[in-house]
Amino acid sequence: MTKEELLNIIDKFDSEAYSYKDGYETEMKYLYALGREINKSDETNLNPFYDRLVALIGMIKFKYGFESEIIASCPELYNVEGIIDSFSLDSNDIVNQYNYVLTMYNSVVSNLKNVDFLDNKYTNLSSKEGLYLEIESLKSLISNTEYRKYIDSNQISDILVDCVKLNRGLSIKKNNNKYSEIIKNIWESSISNSITNDTNFRLLFSNISGDDLVSQANRLLNRKEQSSCSMISSNFIATYGSKTRKIGFIYPNSSEIILASAYDLCSNVFGSGAINSEKGTQIATPEVLEKIGILRSTEKKEDIFSSSCYNEVTVNSKPCGIVVIGLGENDLNIDYQDTLLLSKNTNLPIYYIDTMKLKDTLSDNDKSYIAFHTLASYYGISSKDFANIYKEDKISLIYSLVDRYKETISDIFLKLKENGNLSKENMFEVLNSVIDLSLTNNQIDNEFETHKSL
Repeated sequence: MTKEELLNIIDKFDSEAYSYKDGYETEMKYLYALGREINKSDETNLNPFYDRLVALIGMIKFKYGFESEIIASCPELYNVEGIIDSFSLDSNDIVNQYNYVLTMYNSVVSNLKNVDFLDNKYTNLSSKEGLYLEIESLKSLISNTEYRKYIDSNQISDILVDCVKLNRGLSIKKNNNKYSEIIKNIWESSISNSITNDTNFRLLFSNISGDDLVSQANRLLNRKEQSSCSMISSNFIATYGSKTRKIGFIYPNSSEIILASAYDLCSNVFGSGAINSEKGTQIATPEVLEKIGILRSTEKKEDIFSSSCYNEVTVNSKPCGIVVIGLGENDLNIDYQDTLLLSKNTNLPIYYIDTMKLKDTLSDNDKSYIAFHTLASYYGISSKDFANIYKEDKISLIYSLVDRYKETISDIFLKLKENGNLSKENMFEVLNSVIDLSLTNNQIDNEFETHKSL
């Protein structure tokens, strides 16, 4: 350690201290005095200067710096705060005093499990969703048992300090690299590349909406920019796009994550510069994305397994599978055959998620979904037909039938499924026995042919 290096430490800290709370200025005189002593000294035996320098800077941080906010708000550090206030920086015993306080501070912080004492000042603050997610994700590195194994106990203080900095409006972007490997490891351990149990999973899922399934899937596969996904799990499912088609690609756990948000990033994956850094962050953990989604859905009184409160994760990777999210309807789904064709063309396996295994009752969205696929399948109308004949979301005859018969159709569906007899053939047989669709059938045919000719 040279004189120049010691003086550089003082200069660097002097720049940082401008962000500290009022009062630090009076204590800086001791640091400046030490700097003058160092400047006058020769290059021999600088260790005592270094030890004293570390102690002075450490005590100023504990009294006025980002660490002081942690000490003031953490109940477990109450006694430490009192000891710090009793010490004076002009003490000849400053090194021993600092080491004593540092040992107490580290012993508490390194064992912290609950960090609820640390407020997030961006809660419910519009346009600051990315910062809110960043702070909550950093906190989850400490509070989540699985995530904690990726950090050392001596990193906890740094994580808490970065949360304080973010709350102060200070950027930590330049320090993102220190978390990149941790976040990468967490995502790789959290995300599945396949589904072996549809009641326990976490996936990066990209819904294939618009156009017919195969054509739109090919378009998505050939895009040059990043892919846009939603992280879904056996605890929470919300996806972008059509409510009647929940079929899409899943991406591997090794995917490079460009940006993540608990909200819509409005990414234009077919263009360039397609990310919204105000709402997103690279420091995001799966647990927090899920928690925010569940909270948003609960506040809107939505079913957490067919929610509109989707998150967005942009990735740089190619799909590793195809997933069908449904209610176990199988060939009643009007995209069933196209899904098989897509799997054959892409050589990607198909996995099925039956959301009925995750909840006790059907939501209104579920009932509409069942009725839509049953009626569309009954009348032989494919998703390609819908894309061509029903433009600009105009109310069609099929949708009016869905509203009219969804309760009855859902009841039929549930009974057949409970008895293990659910199939397209059995569904249509029971449907014809309880609903007279003969006149409507002619209407559908006429309406369908009319629109097809347009």
